[in-house]
Amino acid sequence: MAELLREHGAHPVIAPAIAVVPPLDGGQPLDDALLRLEQFSWVAFTSPNAVAATLARADRRGVHRRFARIRVAAVGPATAARVEAELDRPANLVPDRNDGAGLAAAFPDPRPDDACFVPHSAQARPELVDGLRARGWTVDAVSAYRTVTPTLSDHLIADMAAADAVIFASPSAVHGHLTQIGDRPVSGKVICIGRTTAAACAEADLPVAAVASRPSDDGLIEAVIAAGNG
Repeated sequence: MAELLREHGAHPVIAPAIAVVPPLDGGQPLDDALLRLEQFSWVAFTSPNAVAATLARADRRGVHRRFARIRVAAVGPATAARVEAELDRPANLVPDRNDGAGLAAAFPDPRPDDACFVPHSAQARPELVDGLRARGWTVDAVSAYRTVTPTLSDHLIADMAAADAVIFASPSAVHGHLTQIGDRPVSGKVICIGRTTAAACAEADLPVAAVASRPSDDGLIEAVIAAGNG
């Protein structure tokens, strides 16, 4: 995305808003779920980080190959791409609406013996799990990772404050960025990758100038251009 911004004449300021670390429970619930993977008919991933953390843990526990028999759902194109890279096969389900509620709605109706494994962030929103359970699915949701807010230099924070636009690609990035800047206002136009991220901005009383029409780098760039023209 930074390269695309440069191609359009922008100067990107790269400011990590989150860092991915192991869950506070040490990963034991994730291990327990992985060791009984044959009980699940589906696994649902809501982010590339969830795919990476889960499959890395599966490698360490020697159960990576067990994913071959499980159908895989991915919340959007970036997550589906990570699934294909890690499992060497495409996701079985990618919804048209790329958020937790959209993924839950796209699932087939469960059979009596169906169960879904949902490894997610410790700070994950509840829409996917609640939506699946409301439709009759048995769901085992565990933390595969958590996000923390990295400390940035004063110089980088000053560059962030002077930006004409701020691009958010996840709700956790919104929360991390606001923690990093403290009492400083967000003066640039806010661009979000999707509705869930835009909702996080709304919850923080942060006005959104544009939401990408599709959750991708190209979609974000188009949203930045549209917001600038507005």
